[in-house]
Amino acid sequence: MPDKKKENLSDHRIQTSFLSGPEKKALLWLAPRMPQWVTPDLLTFFGLFGMGVCGISYYLATKHWIFLVLASIGHIINWFGDSLDGTLARYRNQQRPKYGYYIDHLVDAFGIALMTFGLAYSGLVRQPFIWVFLSLFFIASINTYLATNSTNIFKISYLKFSTTEARVALIIMNTILIFIQNITILGFTFRWLNVASILISIFLLVAIIRSAYKNLKKLDKEERALWKDAEAK
Repeated sequence: MPDKKKENLSDHRIQTSFLSGPEKKALLWLAPRMPQWVTPDLLTFFGLFGMGVCGISYYLATKHWIFLVLASIGHIINWFGDSLDGTLARYRNQQRPKYGYYIDHLVDAFGIALMTFGLAYSGLVRQPFIWVFLSLFFIASINTYLATNSTNIFKISYLKFSTTEARVALIIMNTILIFIQNITILGFTFRWLNVASILISIFLLVAIIRSAYKNLKKLDKEERALWKDAEAK
């Protein structure tokens, strides 16, 4: 049985996304069915492989629509590896909280970079839009790590969205791109992915500002209370 006295980051995770309920059920069903040779580390790097598939597929997407289907398969592979690794570790009582936290987020950073570079050089989207998205994604990630270190609460969803919802949105985007690459608004024609990149970037910016405001307000309140306690003594 796991040691209940041992505190780790998984004890303070906040996951309130739309799909968190069914996702948790699916992961708990999958974990006991994994063969012994499948380890949490193997799943982590399998998830990275999925992002590599996404990046290469996006890069080749203008050659043939089948690469957009392959990109969607890459997102499914990434979900399987990235989401199941922690669940499997907890099921087997093989938790390494600090190690897992470190490697998970390092691998995630490499993965999102692989996918984004593939998109940037695909011809499906103008590069400035995709670089803004990548910058905001990394700012959001840094904000999460800072908040975890400062508050000991690991929040993995924002505004009811987590990486799982993001993957679903990307799969929907890939499906739309098979049929529609340009849209017309008020007589002006735009690349569909340019518009999507702008909307996603706005969402990330709002989520970052909202999260930072709440975290800073909480930390400020806690530390000002310490001042009063010190003065009272």
